[in-house]
Amino acid sequence: SSGNFNLVYNSIMEDDIPDWLDKSFLEKALGGGEESCVKVASYIVKSALTPGENFASYLFRVQVHYTEGDSSEVHFKSLIVKQPVKVGLIYEIASNTQFYDKEAVFYGGLLQKMSAKMNCQFGPTSFYSPIDQVIVLEDLKPEYVVLDKNKQLDLVYSKLVFKFLAKYHASVVAVYNDDPKLIESVSGECEFLKDGPIKRWAEFGTKFIGESLQEMGFKELADFILDKTDGIWESAVECIKPRPGRLNVLVHGDIWTSNLMFKYNNANEVVDMKLLDFQLARYTTPVMDLFYYLYTSANDDVRDHNQLELFEIYVKTLNESLQQAGCKERFTMEELKDHIKHVVPWFFAVFVYGMCPIYVHGSEDGLDLEGITGNDISTGKCNPIFAKMFSCKKIKELLPVLMRQYVSMLKSL
Repeated sequence: SSGNFNLVYNSIMEDDIPDWLDKSFLEKALGGGEESCVKVASYIVKSALTPGENFASYLFRVQVHYTEGDSSEVHFKSLIVKQPVKVGLIYEIASNTQFYDKEAVFYGGLLQKMSAKMNCQFGPTSFYSPIDQVIVLEDLKPEYVVLDKNKQLDLVYSKLVFKFLAKYHASVVAVYNDDPKLIESVSGECEFLKDGPIKRWAEFGTKFIGESLQEMGFKELADFILDKTDGIWESAVECIKPRPGRLNVLVHGDIWTSNLMFKYNNANEVVDMKLLDFQLARYTTPVMDLFYYLYTSANDDVRDHNQLELFEIYVKTLNESLQQAGCKERFTMEELKDHIKHVVPWFFAVFVYGMCPIYVHGSEDGLDLEGITGNDISTGKCNPIFAKMFSCKKIKELLPVLMRQYVSMLKSL
């Protein structure tokens, strides 16, 4: 579920299951190609979505009983079949970019190469897909679970996420050193395009939240934001480009609760995780993944007291992982702080168009962008809709708290 594009919940009724998702499709997927020796005995298809869980894709859970070759032994597998949404604003923004092509590369071998570098499985394994842009994955449930998207994660979860991201980013550096073209093939920008439809939204939103903070009496926070609103989009587009001579990684780009799966031991302690949804990957500074997680999914306690501690854990784990993978690159706390300061314009832009919709998604204040076009945003037709979202009770409560946490962290660097 891509937080930044995923603003529409696509409800799937059982009769909306696509015609192509049939016995023949499943036999090819499980058999690894067109010449499959798998025979499907029976299968059940259901929507794998609950409202508010996912937006840029339709997801189906398929439970299959099958045999292989001449054997009569019946095997069982649960699969997730993922089909991109081809309507509305998401499609309009995504269809002119690599958005729909990235996952085929990730699941077609890149994740496997990354996992081999770290001896760590980063996401679900995939199967052959007979249809372009449709992805077939192993179903990680019930072993791994996606938490309620409203659950704010504590320090224990946050340490796990930061260590996991450090390994993930280190594995990218290692693969990049072997095969830069492979990483570059999934690095295309999908959101921060010079004149993309999100530009007007980000400009309107940053000004609006600055003025809201002013009205609420948070002058210092308001001034901090309003000083940056002129040219915010151009600054954001610029600051996310990879910088020569500095550490760049392929970030996941959409690290929030709905894209994380966690595994627990018998004592119900969280012990492992996996990532989902790689459409928003970009080659840039690693701090983007850290901030997207912190400000969408961590709890107030973590943001108030543990941000620097988590950054230190990240740097330590990243350097250990780079060493383990045989890379010469290293990253220091000073470099991390430089990266954090460098991407301030990105943070404010992504806060208003990526994070705010997550905070209200599924509530009566959530955005319903189904009938909206990029042109509607560019011409300002959507401004009243955005204003309503930014003025709702939930955002008004969160805004001063999140901005205080962010600005005080910046000032402590």
